[in-house]
Amino acid sequence: MPRPGPHQIVVRMRAASLNRRDTMILNGTYPLTPRPGIVSLSDGAGEVVAIGDSVTRFAVGDRVTGSYFARWIDGRMHPGIVDQLGCTLDGMLSEFALLDEQWAVRLPDHLSWHEAATFTCAGLTAWSALTGAEIPKPGQWVLVIGSGGVAPFALQFAKLMGCRVAAVTSRGEKTGRLRALGADLVITAAETPEWGMKLREASGGIDLVVETGGPATFAQSLIASSLYGRIVLLTVQDHIGKSVEIPGAVYQRSLVTISRLFVGSRNGLEAMLAAVATHRLRPVIDKVFPFAEAPEAYRHFQQGDVFGKVVIDSA
Repeated sequence: MPRPGPHQIVVRMRAASLNRRDTMILNGTYPLTPRPGIVSLSDGAGEVVAIGDSVTRFAVGDRVTGSYFARWIDGRMHPGIVDQLGCTLDGMLSEFALLDEQWAVRLPDHLSWHEAATFTCAGLTAWSALTGAEIPKPGQWVLVIGSGGVAPFALQFAKLMGCRVAAVTSRGEKTGRLRALGADLVITAAETPEWGMKLREASGGIDLVVETGGPATFAQSLIASSLYGRIVLLTVQDHIGKSVEIPGAVYQRSLVTISRLFVGSRNGLEAMLAAVATHRLRPVIDKVFPFAEAPEAYRHFQQGDVFGKVVIDSA
């Protein structure tokens, strides 16, 4: 077990989870260069087992998770605070994590360790997409794409806000699970490749698209959007490097706002977890692997056919 400095905490890790950016780091395609020999994964949860002499935010026994951009507390992102757990700072795939006390937040009591380990990246990204420049109003339509990490969170958060949710999935067998999660309308892309107009007609126009599909889905998302809709563009390239292209013939008839975001700050993480605690929300977990099978967890995640989060048990 590491020894904490004056402002550090030692966390006995109980679980960690994978995100798309972790496989990009592994494959050498992530835009932020990882530190050689880095401990992987931004997402994890555990119990504080030791604290430094000057720590004021936590006590031994507290349940905590880390903040993705560890130095980003609040306000706007800038180059001085781009350090990320599991990339430029040691992450959560370990027995113990040594964190500055400012890099961590408390967890809701109702979550299991596996559930608590899933929120740092995908959960906060979905929350930020829905609570950013303009929070969608109850009754408005939100579109989520896929069933990996971000989309189920976005679906759940949108329903908490009283929104109606449309979901697009590549596989028909996931339709029932998306409806059970709260989706009001589900379209299978394999059956309806040009799903944008169908969604627009069924909804009257999507008010907010949480765009995780990138080049493969962006044009249809734009078609589906209402005149003054918003698209939060989370994925700009696919796995072979193809970039999102804006179809001019569609966009010139639209007043859609296209925006970007990078996960979120520590204050955003705390706000999201407060909402999770209030509503006793539980994340969707696809599969749990033991710590010794972490490589298998990566392989399972990379094959792409997941529904929710892939978790590694560290207990």
